[in-house]
Amino acid sequence: MGFWNSVSLLNLQDFRPGIRSVAECGDNLVMACMEIVQGREDTGHQHPFEQCGIVVTGKIEMFIGDEHRVLEEMETYFIPAGTVHGWKTSDMPVRLLDVSAKVGIQTGQS
Repeated sequence: MGFWNSVSLLNLQDFRPGIRSVAECGDNLVMACMEIVQGREDTGHQHPFEQCGIVVTGKIEMFIGDEHRVLEEMETYFIPAGTVHGWKTSDMPVRLLDVSAKVGIQTGQS
């Protein structure tokens, strides 16, 4: 598939507890739309590929290395390869459009 009509209306499927998503995978990139329920947290992880994205709806607290931010709709993030990062949702779900390099991706990583 080459087009998504509306990221806010995509039919997402269960990915992990509290996270639903849909993804398109090419030879070198993965584009995923994810929705994370309120009150969830990833305390930190890293991976050997770059990752970036934009908040579509809601808000999310993120950290990338030593930098912490609360991101709201239409705000973006860029995570360099090998940098520890994580996130926390507040009292509302968040929907993200996330893009990462496919090199080194394993099922279940974000």
